Amino acid sequence: MSKNRRLQLIEEIQEKRKSHVIAYVLSDRTGAEGSISPDAVGEMYRLLSELKPLGRKPLDLFLFAHRGDTNVPWQMAAMIREMLDLFNVIVPYKAHGAATMIALGADTIIMSERGELSPVEVLTEGRLLSADGGPEVEGASVEDARAVMSLMESFGRVREKQRVDAFIRMMDRTHPMLLGSMHRLVEKTRTDCLKLLERRKRRFSSGRNRKIISRLFSDFGLTHRTITRSEAVKGIGLKQVQSEEALEPAFLELLTRYEEEFLRGEPFDPESALEGSDQDRRVFPDRKLAYMESTKRTRVFLEDLKVQKMRDTPPNIHLDPQIVLPPLHLGAEMKDEDLWSFVDRWLQSRLPALIDESLARFRRSLPESGCQRVSMNRRWVDE
Repeated sequence: MSKNRRLQLIEEIQEKRKSHVIAYVLSDRTGAEGSISPDAVGEMYRLLSELKPLGRKPLDLFLFAHRGDTNVPWQMAAMIREMLDLFNVIVPYKAHGAATMIALGADTIIMSERGELSPVEVLTEGRLLSADGGPEVEGASVEDARAVMSLMESFGRVREKQRVDAFIRMMDRTHPMLLGSMHRLVEKTRTDCLKLLERRKRRFSSGRNRKIISRLFSDFGLTHRTITRSEAVKGIGLKQVQSEEALEPAFLELLTRYEEEFLRGEPFDPESALEGSDQDRRVFPDRKLAYMESTKRTRVFLEDLKVQKMRDTPPNIHLDPQIVLPPLHLGAEMKDEDLWSFVDRWLQSRLPALIDESLARFRRSLPESGCQRVSMNRRWVDE
């Protein structure tokens, strides 16, 4: 029934706005969050192709996402522009990070009362070394690196030598190539955002576009804060932001229907399922992470998640196989060589299993040090 109701709502939005509607909604269930990824571009193309002939109707992309690959927005928006003259984005609630970038490429951004955009944060894969010799920190944010230098400036007048010394100290914790990659990626993302704005039918001036990008990347320095509808217009300068009060109830219900599919109200905590159990690993199949849906097809992004206990291994390992032979019925006529031949055959057939049992007991005896999550079999399927 949920799917039928979703399709009814999509049709209602299409009829009232005289458009084609595709919903791209990602999970923000705690512990099972979805992320905008490159494979979404091909899925979007498939759904658009099935809506042909597209005619002169615009596309309304119903979008909910709070993170993702910043390389995807330009690919997706450019592909949509090749197929349609007009492209709008509907923001029922969160359109953060990469989703904000997709919205920049739209001719109109329709934000609900609850709608949110966000500053654009650029992340790179890499490791930051811990200052106290502790564990390394995965991932690096360009804005975090920039904030280190800004913090130093906030202390007052800073000499050039102090600025250089601070930069050298940062290099001690971050690989120089990672810093270069961070700078290159943020410049590419800024360029992509400018190109997205410039592809709109009713373009702003180049000066206004640059101001919009500057505010999204710099002026709103707290990348985890959100940008409301009124702030998007007045603070950022996105004059293409509009409201659609008559359709607010339909937007809200459609989003709620997807949230029910994601089990948003039930935090996903697979580690607790392993605590206190004899299981060292468990696979959670078919987790729903995203929906992409039109009136003609529904696609769901699934993954299987393997959760495995991590244990501290001592430097020296001592195994006790606990070899116990079965009862022996020794007759007076049994010779020593017959006895040892029987023991040898028995050990050859049972020793591998005994060693496996001993290893399993040994692993369970080791102290636990957390759990590791491994994503497997990520795929789009029809619903």
